[in-house]
Amino acid sequence: MINIEFSAKELTYLLLSLRKYEQALLEQEGEDMEDAATDLIFVQSLSSKLKAAKEAK
Repeated sequence: MINIEFSAKELTYLLLSLRKYEQALLEQEGEDMEDAATDLIFVQSLSSKLKAAKEAK
């Protein structure tokens, strides 16, 4: 496991960026759907971990 420290502002920015990327993946259509689904799983997992870390602070 790797530990990384973020300021509250950095963490908020990262969460907002992930939310925008998640929306883009959900709206994506076409041949890359399999890759988009895999990316979506990773984005959602990372977002939930970051939210939990933010709430724990």
